[in-house]
Amino acid sequence: MNVIIENEKFKAEISTFGAEIQHFVKKTPDGECELIWNGDKSVWKNHAPILFPFVARCLDGYFIIDGKKCEYSRNHGFARDLESKIIKKEKDCVIFELTESDDTIYRFPYKFSLQSQYKVCDKGLEWKLTVKNTDSKDFYFGIGSHAAFAIPRNTDSKDTKFTDYEIVFEKQEKLTNVICNEDGYLAGDGNQTKPYGEKTPGVIPLDGKGFGNGHLFTNFTSDWVGLRNKKDSSILKISTKGFPYCMIWQNTSGPAQFVCIEPWHGIPDTENTNHIWEEKKGMNLLKSGQSFSCNQDIFF
Repeated sequence: MNVIIENEKFKAEISTFGAEIQHFVKKTPDGECELIWNGDKSVWKNHAPILFPFVARCLDGYFIIDGKKCEYSRNHGFARDLESKIIKKEKDCVIFELTESDDTIYRFPYKFSLQSQYKVCDKGLEWKLTVKNTDSKDFYFGIGSHAAFAIPRNTDSKDTKFTDYEIVFEKQEKLTNVICNEDGYLAGDGNQTKPYGEKTPGVIPLDGKGFGNGHLFTNFTSDWVGLRNKKDSSILKISTKGFPYCMIWQNTSGPAQFVCIEPWHGIPDTENTNHIWEEKKGMNLLKSGQSFSCNQDIFF
């Protein structure tokens, strides 16, 4: 089921399946400017999935949690593939919740609450994820988002091209790239980084050639990473404040049609992982009864 929230400037449509954004538009005199990728299944079927209880790649499809082998058929965890319930709905706001079930316990043997809160405001969409440990045991987890932004946009001038856009880190700081192998796993022990080598600090031109399995950044201090249209200087920003990592990715099938800006608490497995969940790099420890929140607001 999809629900719609809106105000005078913006409208968002979100599905109970995965609590995933389906549409996010800015209202203009000329119609609605669609900001989120349309989810064409022939290219990439998602729009903006939520990643939990881990992000990125899981080597060999399993972890060892509390000494037990826990299998995963897909990367990025299970939250994106499960129905969430609506626990609050107003005209401009909705909150979804996912809790443990038989379907999650054998993969993540803990009780939890994952709340996904969306609220349209004057700047765009406030998007907050909250994890609560409702178990009697502490647990480690990862969390993040995978929002895909459509470019060129439906309201762009007809001559606008993918290459008229660029990625911009708020503080235009020199970027640090986490080294991954060609399959998208962390190289070596996972501690290897290098200067990204961009020509202008904190600015990544979009050339349509793609980012392979993604370019992963760390050690930045920018509170947001933006997608800027160089023709009209408009910029769409996603909050990265408090996130230690941000992945940049675009579709690998056919011509470039979107770019993902993905704030992460967590990183891929190392290429030589021992599969032990508690030793996985980039994870957060959440004590029994405690909560953790992060915002990946989308402002335009």
